[in-house]
Amino acid sequence: MEPKKKPNNLQIAAAVSAMGFEIFSFIIIGALGGNYLDEKFGTGHLWLPICAVAGFFAGMISCFYTLKSLTKE
Repeated sequence: MEPKKKPNNLQIAAAVSAMGFEIFSFIIIGALGGNYLDEKFGTGHLWLPICAVAGFFAGMISCFYTLKSLTKE
């Protein structure tokens, strides 16, 4: 069994940056979807925060799997 390689600083910075972008993009997509649902059903601002929070949690789950795949290497 060969020893694990230690990731360099650039790989760590890229991983952290990618995780931040994942969370940001999921929140934005959720907010846009919530805004669309609010306009379609005329519900004021009901779906916008619900979908934005759901996007945040989806981003966190995505970050978990990204970290899991990076630590596997």
